[in-house]
Amino acid sequence: MSEERKEKRRQYYEKNRYRLCDNSLNHYCPKTIAQIVKLCPDAVNEYYHRYSFEEYGEPSIQKQLSNYRIFSHQARYQDCYDAGMLAYLFSIHRCAYMGIENVRAYINKMIRIYVVCALVIYDDVRNLCKANDFKEVRIDAEQSREIGRR
Repeated sequence: MSEERKEKRRQYYEKNRYRLCDNSLNHYCPKTIAQIVKLCPDAVNEYYHRYSFEEYGEPSIQKQLSNYRIFSHQARYQDCYDAGMLAYLFSIHRCAYMGIENVRAYINKMIRIYVVCALVIYDDVRNLCKANDFKEVRIDAEQSREIGRR
């Protein structure tokens, strides 16, 4: 791929990343899961039993959250954890549909992608301010500083 084409793709992603991530998490993924369940429910159930969330999903989600320095006391933690769970579900369904046996790698890859998408969506206030050249002001943060000074 040429450098010019790579740069155009990067610019397109930067300009449309919120829309792309929102579509992937909130539309494409649930729609795909619903379609696959209708097509091959037995295969999906078999993959759920073979690749349990506790053994494959949970550790991968925790690893990705740790890699991105997302901890349980942060507000964005639950959004990112939910995105990781959705990625696990999506991975199980896709692997069952396609007959993929390297499920762990697929789960890890999709969790990483969907955690990034969740971070993009979570930071929508910052993105809105950046796009419109506004300054982000958090009222709660101002009030807590005032209380701390008293």
